[in-house]
Amino acid sequence: MLTRSISRFVLPLGLALAAPAFGCGGGTANAQVSSAQPAARAPVAQNAHGPLKVIGEALGDVPLTADQRTHIEQLAADADARHGDARAARKDLAMTLAAQIEVGRIDRAALAPKIDALSAALQKAQPADRASFEQLHAILGSDQRVAFVDALEAHIGGHMGAMRGTHPLKQWADDLKLSEDQKTQIRTALKGRFGGPFGGGPGHDGGRGPHADGDGHERGAKVLAAFKQDRFVIDEVLPPKDISKQVAHMSDRFLGIAEAVLPLLTPDQRKLAGAKLRERAETLGAMGPVGPAIE
Repeated sequence: MLTRSISRFVLPLGLALAAPAFGCGGGTANAQVSSAQPAARAPVAQNAHGPLKVIGEALGDVPLTADQRTHIEQLAADADARHGDARAARKDLAMTLAAQIEVGRIDRAALAPKIDALSAALQKAQPADRASFEQLHAILGSDQRVAFVDALEAHIGGHMGAMRGTHPLKQWADDLKLSEDQKTQIRTALKGRFGGPFGGGPGHDGGRGPHADGDGHERGAKVLAAFKQDRFVIDEVLPPKDISKQVAHMSDRFLGIAEAVLPLLTPDQRKLAGAKLRERAETLGAMGPVGPAIE
């Protein structure tokens, strides 16, 4: 389970790091330049969220020189700017969806162009996102790369442990104060629509997406193992994929859940659900994870 969780956090690294123009030399060259400087452990990218926050925590456990820290902090800042279009598209999508949830009807035709806009923004960023992962590899020295991967595995394990028992659907159920009867009806509706974890039926992926065939953990472990090595070329480890398919699948999954659940909610519960979605869109600029642009 840990390696599968690793893939969820490692792959979005490309979303978090941009490739600045301070040089594209190999990792050894950059490490030699920095080796004469004292190295120290300190937090990295403290204002980050989601996968980048976990990555920053892991990098905070790695002794970094002042130059390395400066470069990495700049990478995070550049990424934040570069993904402005994607954040705006996520927010627009979430706001429109919130309004539909409040009235109790999902209009997929109205949402389609907004989903397409999100896909386009992420697809546009993909090449630089993937190059940036290689740039981080070049910034770190050999021992630092090993220390980073080890720290990342430890932090992911800690976060996943803390998340146990806090499934998003359970949190929504608590926030909306669903009755026991509503919970039963919703479980039945989701089981009939999706199977998988909702129904446990054989052959279902539970809507987990294009990587539900079990290779997600293998890809995550493969990326981490390759990152430790002196040579790291992302195309050799993880060929790029069509982000639009990932976004479309995850959007379809989310909308399918909404379509199954909305008829079972009261008007007040729908209003609260819409308000929660708007609040999240305002604070995070997103309705939730939509897939890594590094793929």
